[in-house]
Amino acid sequence: MSLLEETLQIPRGFDVPRVYNSSTRNGKTGNTLLLDNFLGWGANLFFLTNGGGAVHVHEHVRPFTSLADLVTGYPIGYVVNETTAAYAALGYSLASGRIGICSFTTGGAADLVGPAIIDAKMHNIPVIFLGALSASTAGNNAPLQDTTINGFNTVEAMKARLGDGCQVIDKASAIESVLYHARERLADSKPVVVLYHSDILSQRVPWFQVPWEDKPQQVDELTLENLISNFPHQTNGRRVVIFVGEEAARYKGIQELTTTLARMLKAPTIYTPTGVSAVSQENEFSAGHVMLGHNDYSFKLWRSLKPEETVIVVGPEPHEYSTNQEKLGANAVVITNYKDPYGSVNGSFRHRVAGNYTHIRGPIDVVLRNMIQRLSGMHLVRPNVEIPRDLNESQYQAPPEEFTNMQVFYRSLARHIPKPAIYIGDVCRGYKDPQNSLQRPVEGLKFLYVHQGSLMGQGAGQALGVKLALPNHYVCLVTGDGCFEYSGAALGRMANQNLLFIVLHDGTHGLVSWGLSKIKPYLPNSRKLTDVPSNDYVMMAKAQGWEAYDLRPDLSNMGELMRRFASLKGRSMLMRVPVFPDDDLGQNPRLYGLGRQGQANL
Repeated sequence: MSLLEETLQIPRGFDVPRVYNSSTRNGKTGNTLLLDNFLGWGANLFFLTNGGGAVHVHEHVRPFTSLADLVTGYPIGYVVNETTAAYAALGYSLASGRIGICSFTTGGAADLVGPAIIDAKMHNIPVIFLGALSASTAGNNAPLQDTTINGFNTVEAMKARLGDGCQVIDKASAIESVLYHARERLADSKPVVVLYHSDILSQRVPWFQVPWEDKPQQVDELTLENLISNFPHQTNGRRVVIFVGEEAARYKGIQELTTTLARMLKAPTIYTPTGVSAVSQENEFSAGHVMLGHNDYSFKLWRSLKPEETVIVVGPEPHEYSTNQEKLGANAVVITNYKDPYGSVNGSFRHRVAGNYTHIRGPIDVVLRNMIQRLSGMHLVRPNVEIPRDLNESQYQAPPEEFTNMQVFYRSLARHIPKPAIYIGDVCRGYKDPQNSLQRPVEGLKFLYVHQGSLMGQGAGQALGVKLALPNHYVCLVTGDGCFEYSGAALGRMANQNLLFIVLHDGTHGLVSWGLSKIKPYLPNSRKLTDVPSNDYVMMAKAQGWEAYDLRPDLSNMGELMRRFASLKGRSMLMRVPVFPDDDLGQNPRLYGLGRQGQANL
């Protein structure tokens, strides 16, 4: 925990030591050429499962033993199951700002990493997915793990996911163009899949280097100038709202900028589950979360937007859990540095806006500084805004005393967890309820959700990747019974990473069971098909080398357990929390549309 993140990243460039050279048995082949260029991009951490055609790449990868490995200049492999590995690469990239790598084996492994590839696309995360194909000579000979069109049809399946984001090394001369294409996509915060035939990549090849190039820090000056010059006329006397999405949370120093802009414009600031990390707890205009787990005030504000009002979108987040597939009901100024991001049409979100639309492309922090500087000398007339201290009007019904009051639980966790901390919500109640309970940003606590693909159990991989990227942060995953079924057997591989896993134990696929009670209230619990066998998660964790405890329903040992977690020197800890199956804390507007889908059109 004493190491700083900056010391755990090798510099980009080709002057660091390598694990291979021309004197090694399998030295300058396509395998080592690929690795050398990845390392030149600062990408040296591979999350992987070994086997199949990947063994020829992985023989040049050293096993992870400690954090110090990450600055040796060697490619380092963290071995874990494919799905966890894929989401670990996403978490590592999100938290470090560097390129995460998931290296997967031939055959069915490609389908196991598939959900993470889609999530990387839908959340604009730069990750390399490196995968082995059957030998180029396989033809119709029915090879094991057949990746040809007769088997898994891996190339076409990946191209269906990413289009030209899937690149194939089917001849040694293709390596260079594949690397240049991958670099371009990664620099624009997009994932890339690189597939290879191991017999092709194992050939000796000419040596070359593709240097990393950051995307130019350019701002659409003409559009920005037009916006600023017309801003007083278009907004004076009218409400301006700031919407903060997940892209904004990737910028250092962004909290100060969103606060300054909110104060200048007297703009209520609403945010998504990850966007809240780009908002300061000192921002008196913070007005709550929208959509998933929303607060009543922010939800009503969203629904009350008028065509003559303006919303400044600081990092668009088009996902259903952020906008519920609804159009923004006002004029919109959308600020993003992404080219053709997920959810856009021809690079624009015009189709998601009811009013006038302005699109400003450029680094979000640079654009905001320009806006603040240029607006500061203008006469801006803003209506008074009164944001209540309590952003919720609805009353939470506390559960029976043998279960945990979840509203109090999240507040207690936010207060007691050692800081700085990262909160990750798995696909369970844990990514729905904190928003409603906490309402506003929390000092020293950031939130990181990758939710659009909604794959149960993905959180374990995210937590692992985030921890390796930010070792001096405490990383907390809140997961559920159903999610734990997917990741519980991998705990042993993460026992010494100082992670905190909190299992919400309600004996069901809680998110689904809760949702069914809303859209199909006539279904008895016995017909919901959501039960999860009761497991002793504490003993399961202890058996895999973790410390593990039960949280008392009255939360009386929360402080003690958090102090224990803070004192651990590398060891991970699990807590089991008893949750009332019918607990009804955070709400989910998606259910309205989901319910309508099941209604007969008579």
